[in-house]
Amino acid sequence: MGRGEAATLLFLILFSAVSFLPLWRTLEVAGMAAFGWLMAALMVISPGLALGLFLHRKRRRRDEE
Repeated sequence: MGRGEAATLLFLILFSAVSFLPLWRTLEVAGMAAFGWLMAALMVISPGLALGLFLHRKRRRRDEE
């Protein structure tokens, strides 16, 4: 596992752990629990980071050739 992949995995694990804290279930933002907003953000951030890593690795391999 590369450094970028490890950093991404660590970020996603920490983000998930913080998101599931009980504090976010009672706090409301725009009529919706903050937990819902954090889960929606996680669903966007996670594939975005994975795609970014994939494209970065692909570009780096192409530059090495």
